[in-house]
Amino acid sequence: VIEFARLVTSADNAEFAQRVGDFLDLERFARYLACEVLLSNYDSFLADGQNFYLYLDPGSNKLGFIPWDLDIAWGAFPLVGTLTEQARASIWHPWVGKHRFLERMMAVEEYRRLYRAQLEELLRQLFVPSRLYQRMDTVAQIIRSPIAAESAYRLRRFEQAVSAPNVERPANARAQSDNRPVHQLKRFIEQRAVSVREQLDGKSKGIVLQRHLF
Repeated sequence: VIEFARLVTSADNAEFAQRVGDFLDLERFARYLACEVLLSNYDSFLADGQNFYLYLDPGSNKLGFIPWDLDIAWGAFPLVGTLTEQARASIWHPWVGKHRFLERMMAVEEYRRLYRAQLEELLRQLFVPSRLYQRMDTVAQIIRSPIAAESAYRLRRFEQAVSAPNVERPANARAQSDNRPVHQLKRFIEQRAVSVREQLDGKSKGIVLQRHLF
């Protein structure tokens, strides 16, 4: 870990590109980052340097990343942009502020190729709106009754969250208030899938997110 930190911090670009694969499983890290980026999971090392585990694989003797605490994934983290901005967030500059590690990784051509391949595969097989909608509807059916038992207010917001038609947002709603807008997951999934596809096809550059202050 210390040697890897030294490489990230001090190596020149040529040495970093040549040696990073000695410490890091590039393909697995490409998949990890692709998943975080697709989910717009910014309560993570993309923005705050947290909510992940770094582990040493005993088989390969290389470092890997495990995500943790994804409760504000799917574009729901209020400190780095609106829901629309997170749905359109850049796939090639997904970090917020300065991030020396990811900046250096994205400059490695081999890694960019692996990362792009992972995004393509995930869009084709897993991050498919119709597939995800079916999973959401199945889970919603299971938990609807317990939510209804809590209150009519919670049930109403739950039904809006899992619905596809656009729900009008209150004019005075704030992201961290009790009347904050309902986060419609299906709308986010659709918008995110379109945005990532357009960025991969070179039709859009996406949005580089900035931290919001309240």
